Amino acid sequence: MKRSRKNQNKSNLKYICPGRAVICFLLLLAVSPVLAGNEMGNTPLNGETRTIDTLRVSLQEAIFLGLKNNPTLSIQRRNPDIMSTFAREQLSAFDPLLIVTGIRNQASSTRRLGAQRTPFTLDDKGFETGLQFNELFPTGTSIIANIGMTGSVSSLYADQYTGGMDVTITQSLLQGFGFGANLAGVRKARLDVEISKSELKAVAENLTAEIENGYWDLYLTGQEMQIQQQSLELAQKQLSESQERVAVGKLPRLELAAVEAEVAARRSALIDAQSQHEQSRLRFLYLLNPESNKFWETLPKPVDRPFLPNDSLEDIIVHEKVGLKYRPDLEQARFNLKKGDLEIARTKNGLLPRLDLFVTLGRTNYAETFAGAYPDFNSPFYQMSAGLSIALPVPNRQASAQLQRARFSREQQAQAVENMEKLVQWDVRSAYVEVLRSRQQIEATRVTRELQAKKLDAEQEKFRVGKSTNFLVLQAQRDYTASQLDEARSMVAYLNALVKLYVAEGTLLERRGIKTLDY
Repeated sequence: MKRSRKNQNKSNLKYICPGRAVICFLLLLAVSPVLAGNEMGNTPLNGETRTIDTLRVSLQEAIFLGLKNNPTLSIQRRNPDIMSTFAREQLSAFDPLLIVTGIRNQASSTRRLGAQRTPFTLDDKGFETGLQFNELFPTGTSIIANIGMTGSVSSLYADQYTGGMDVTITQSLLQGFGFGANLAGVRKARLDVEISKSELKAVAENLTAEIENGYWDLYLTGQEMQIQQQSLELAQKQLSESQERVAVGKLPRLELAAVEAEVAARRSALIDAQSQHEQSRLRFLYLLNPESNKFWETLPKPVDRPFLPNDSLEDIIVHEKVGLKYRPDLEQARFNLKKGDLEIARTKNGLLPRLDLFVTLGRTNYAETFAGAYPDFNSPFYQMSAGLSIALPVPNRQASAQLQRARFSREQQAQAVENMEKLVQWDVRSAYVEVLRSRQQIEATRVTRELQAKKLDAEQEKFRVGKSTNFLVLQAQRDYTASQLDEARSMVAYLNALVKLYVAEGTLLERRGIKTLDY
């Protein structure tokens, strides 16, 4: 009986061993690309080979590289320069204007004098030169200064030359008076420059946050790929042990199906992890935009590892006050509110009637020669005039509608500021809660991973002595793999939560040592 049993085992071995060899060979073919991809770190999913340029970069280097090269920020960086041109354009209303004129004329005609019937030819030649200077001041004062000469040479009359100078000063007394009305456009344009700077800061902070998230996501997907690789190796080892037990008759062949299914599932999970890592790599490269001839083939390698920052959280009220002071979009809303105040001042001035006081003073010089007619301050001939002019539209519907619209807009902007303040407080408080939660998860996931490792060791040991099943061992392996993933994700989640809090405050750039974006 024993002999026959022994012979039966031998025949079973002859039958099983070739099957095991085939299975092992197929597994080796299937796993070798995965192992090669894990070693290379960047094997394409389509199986193509390509040259890899490795970029080893720290988190701080990645931030500076991204802020320097990222196309989104490069485009946004030009906006303050563009808006400053509008401010200079508004100032052009107060630029002095210099006008130079030169006119020469000549005429020939036939005339009769008195009772003489015989006509004679009258020839006239003349010229006119002038220099005018105009300037408008923010006070509502305008100055027009003129200096020039005219001359006339005639075949009938004596030559005559005139030189003169005059200045006219006009002061607006109601509409157009004062800095508030005249500089409103300039001040609004300058506020637009500040708004564009706040927008640039917001874009830079969001980009910095994306770079940090992308950096840790690249690290995390790499870790997940390694964990899934280890999980696959555990399942393959379990399959190998199960096959040995089947070979010696200690385990029914039906048990292999569950283990082989688990191997296939974990290989699928590894493929997904590799795909996610590749997606993270591509996204990170776009954010950094490194200068390379093989841009998309570059393999970024994170140098830093997740860590617990030295920054300690303050009380939630402190973070809230910081957010209300530094948040870029809240700054933009407040600048828009100031623009609304300026618009009300401008349109309110437009309701006033136009009342101008003007004074003109001048000197004139006459001579029969060109040299003697130069304008002269000491000339006894002068001109002087002064007066008032008033203009009142009746009814002034345009100015009234503009003022009403400005007041409505200002109320709307004030409500926007209040709403934005509440939004900032909500964002800061929500991010603060997430930081506390993710910080506590770090320790919890570490303890869970350690306990799951002990549970797996115990389950494997029981399986070796025949007191456990493949199902329980595989379940323990899955639990251990999940605990490893949770631990790796918890640290990254904490760092990302801190970044979100700093973005909600508007202080991420300052906390990363970036004080200027080269406006």
